[in-house]
Amino acid sequence: MFAASLPRHVVSATVLVTDTDGHVLMLHQARPYPGHPPWWQLPAGLADPGETPPATARRELAEETGLHPGGVLRPLAVDYRTAADGWPPVIDFAFTIDALPAGTPVHLSAEHDAFAWRTWEQWPQFLQSEQQAWFAALRAAHRLDRTVVLIDGHDAESASDVPVLPPARPNT
Repeated sequence: MFAASLPRHVVSATVLVTDTDGHVLMLHQARPYPGHPPWWQLPAGLADPGETPPATARRELAEETGLHPGGVLRPLAVDYRTAADGWPPVIDFAFTIDALPAGTPVHLSAEHDAFAWRTWEQWPQFLQSEQQAWFAALRAAHRLDRTVVLIDGHDAESASDVPVLPPARPNT
């Protein structure tokens, strides 16, 4: 059967949480996972079978932080991550929510040993080198209120294997 021969991908979802003072919430992993040291990350996780990316985002946010914000999850980025370190390709959907009140309490799961609210400018020094471009892309998308497409954390339009086409001209 043709469908059985298609490559498999993993779907994940990430939630960018900010507060009314302009801070970004990140969580520190309690344990490393293969290929990576414990690092700071946004609330995120892998989709359960049959789960949609928005449902994954809401579930992971609740499980990892105890937060259950209402409102709309706004798409911020779609990042296609090529297979690496024994992982299959991962398609990560990043969402954002409306800013929470400053001082909103966070209740960590056992997956994380710390959380912090820091400004955009403060976070880069705490991130791994492979997170830098991705974080900058999310910041730009958030600031410009747009959704971006990334490949391995980098803007897809600047990726070397993605052709950049001139803008279409309207028919006159």
